[in-house]
Amino acid sequence: MKTLIVYYSFTKNNDALAKMIRARLDCEMFKIETLRRRTAFSIFLDAAFGRKPAIRKHNLAMDSYEQFVFIAPIWLGRIAGPLRTFLREENKNIKRYSFISVCGGLTGQKEKIEDELASIVGIRPQNVCELWVSEIVGEHVTKNAKNVSAYRIGPAELEKFKAKIYEFCDVVEGEMAPQR
Repeated sequence: MKTLIVYYSFTKNNDALAKMIRARLDCEMFKIETLRRRTAFSIFLDAAFGRKPAIRKHNLAMDSYEQFVFIAPIWLGRIAGPLRTFLREENKNIKRYSFISVCGGLTGQKEKIEDELASIVGIRPQNVCELWVSEIVGEHVTKNAKNVSAYRIGPAELEKFKAKIYEFCDVVEGEMAPQR
């Protein structure tokens, strides 16, 4: 099955995740880039008001892919604005997809993200996986949103999520059913 990873990363955390998944799935990858530089304030406005930041055009034939893996941060309980823009522009070409994110994490957030994805794309995701920073550094650091957004994942931290990431990839490859 021809798969494309589409990702956006503000801090490089989800960039590292995308590269790890690409190595596991052996597929193509596309990075979403915004036309304007993002700041903490613009990110807040995007999340609070559902704004759609402008992204660079691409020349990929999206309709030639059978499935997508979307990777992006979650900001204030919503998918990062640049990925929302991409999904709105390409939703007619998306037939099967999964979503994974390195994020701060909130209880009940996963269901909210699934609903947001389904609302934008028009179909529910095959799988949604959150990799919570608090699982690496502890809740004492993640109680402050500033600490979460400032935290940078390195290879050793990403390795701690390896089992979850590989399970996610297995679902993408159709080797096992998503767990709800």
